[in-house]
Amino acid sequence: MNLVPPTYICLDLPEPQASEVMALRRRYCQRLKDFPPEITITGSSGVGAMLPQLHWDRVEPKLEAIAQEWAPIRASLGGMVRFPDTDIFCLSMSDPMPFMALHEALKHSGIAFEESQFPFFPHCTIRMAGPLSDADISALFSLTVPGEFTIAELALYQRTSDDRIVRVWSRPLAGS
Repeated sequence: MNLVPPTYICLDLPEPQASEVMALRRRYCQRLKDFPPEITITGSSGVGAMLPQLHWDRVEPKLEAIAQEWAPIRASLGGMVRFPDTDIFCLSMSDPMPFMALHEALKHSGIAFEESQFPFFPHCTIRMAGPLSDADISALFSLTVPGEFTIAELALYQRTSDDRIVRVWSRPLAGS
């Protein structure tokens, strides 16, 4: 596989939360209407995307080892957060600690990542850009996606030249 920039390490949301997130994105952000409902573990904050000059035959065994070591993660989405001075809204994680621990494990796995100016904050993005009315802002802050779920796979996503995001690799989280 070619590690074209940018390549992100993510955790997919399962159903029914995935469909609920997609419905919110279609309502509040046309840019994300087809974006996979996921939690980005490397690429958007903490460490950046994987460095494009990496050789896949050296990276894949490290990702395989992480997937074998980590157990599926029980989680739920928390409250809505607005990143300061932006129109980016996301749902936080009720318990961010398992995601922070996985981020740290990947950061220290021997895989090289781009720099990121933002500290790691596990989240599921709902809205990226565009004009917002005061009513929209109020509505976004009142939104929740209820229910506990299990995240069972580690996945890689890449942005294509036509600005689509595609899943290019995944493995089950198989630890205990």
